[in-house]
Amino acid sequence: MLEIGTFITMKLLELLATKHKDWVKMVKSFGCPEAIAEDFVQEMYLRLDRYSIDPEKIMYKDEVNTFFVYVTLRNLWVDYTKAKKRIEFFNQAPKDTYGEYYPSQEEEMQELVEDIWQEVKSWHWYDEKLFTIYIQSEMSMRDLSKETKISLRSIFNTIKNGKERIQTNCKEAYDSYKEAGERAW
Repeated sequence: MLEIGTFITMKLLELLATKHKDWVKMVKSFGCPEAIAEDFVQEMYLRLDRYSIDPEKIMYKDEVNTFFVYVTLRNLWVDYTKAKKRIEFFNQAPKDTYGEYYPSQEEEMQELVEDIWQEVKSWHWYDEKLFTIYIQSEMSMRDLSKETKISLRSIFNTIKNGKERIQTNCKEAYDSYKEAGERAW
């Protein structure tokens, strides 16, 4: 047996459905794409049924209160656009960065290596030669000291100072490389 409230709700939904095409047009007027306009109207039916809205609010004499339905549809649309903006904010890059080119991490690595070798080439010949041998060979500082008869302390200080100069003078290229790695994730 149907309850009186259920019967009234069914009649109300039937009355609302008579203007279904008008509701779809109304939703499209908000800027809603045609593909999902129908979904908003169906959601409006569900919302009015779910909250058991007083039929007197929805009816104006013997006709459907178009303004009440308009407000309901508009609220659904506003809720949807707010949620969509939050999702875009968390899942997408900011719109002002679209179209910009960001070099890959490999390109940034290559540029960093080139900057480092440019820096090394600008050093005194002794520092450049010692640093290059140390980096390109698998010899330890002790092995270099034995082979070249240069004191271990001198080799250590030369390599240490060279690394510090690279860190100072190639910082910008290194930061770009790190940013590229962060963008890749």
